[in-house]
Amino acid sequence: HFYKRQKTVHHPRMGACLSVDEATVKSRHIDRQNKKDYNAERRVVKLLLLGTGESGKSTIVKQMKILHGTDSSTQSGTGAGTPGLTQADRVAAVDTCRSNAVDSMGVLLSACSRLGYSLGSGLEDARVRVIKAAESGFGGGVYTSQLAQDIAALWGDVSLQKVVIRGNEFQLCDSAPYFLTHATRLATSDYLPTDEDILRARSMTSGIVVVPFQTKEVKFELVDVGGQRSERKKWIQFFDNVTSVLFIISLSDYNQVLYEDNTTNRMRESEKLFGEILNCIFFKRTPFIVFFNKVDLFQQKLKYAKIDNYLPEYSGTQDYQEAL
Repeated sequence: HFYKRQKTVHHPRMGACLSVDEATVKSRHIDRQNKKDYNAERRVVKLLLLGTGESGKSTIVKQMKILHGTDSSTQSGTGAGTPGLTQADRVAAVDTCRSNAVDSMGVLLSACSRLGYSLGSGLEDARVRVIKAAESGFGGGVYTSQLAQDIAALWGDVSLQKVVIRGNEFQLCDSAPYFLTHATRLATSDYLPTDEDILRARSMTSGIVVVPFQTKEVKFELVDVGGQRSERKKWIQFFDNVTSVLFIISLSDYNQVLYEDNTTNRMRESEKLFGEILNCIFFKRTPFIVFFNKVDLFQQKLKYAKIDNYLPEYSGTQDYQEAL
């Protein structure tokens, strides 16, 4: 009877054993890879750049890319490579730099007439050509030697220099004087933007830009997001797993209003936004670094724009050290 009972025992087929073993091995491999990826991600220092529009967040990102970045840093991506800007980065910035010159002069010319200033004689043709280029919306693509000469001639006009000083009364790019001064250089056929050109070039950030960079000891990931009010709703998706928040405040904004709201002082907006982010539940245990930006422009403005005219609670002098 024993022998018969043994015969009736059903042993698992060899194929079934193999199938189970392969599935187990595959599962363990996936678990090990997930753990490896998790540990690698934990070793990355993730810095989230926050601040209002025009505070200079993107400039800091570009500076870090020049010093420590990788040639494969991309929008919404990561990578590894050699530090600094590539040839492709510079070529891609040509139109932006030229557009900054055209658009800045267009803004100045519009403000010139609105503020009651008149251009010097012989500049009417140049004014018309520049206005036409600015209104095309693609100034960088129509940037010729003639247009560069027109911009240089207009930039030398006394009235426009007076308008620049009143730049807080309209939306003028901080780097406008720089690009207008270098207008003719931007028109050369072999023009490639320098590091400083790219640092000063202004284009509104829309969406998310992730720039990885590496020091000798640590790998960083710098996340730049648009600062305008319409862009802030996108911020929350990057609030998880943040090592630190780098909040940028532009000191030179004390006498300017928002691009998207010409009734709100930029410094007031920065103060309000900082309070909201600091008290956000996602950042209860997250370290904050406050970075005061555009110190050079702040020093220049102190010479002619009184702080208490825009921030009445300020009772100090225009001395740089005291104001700081």
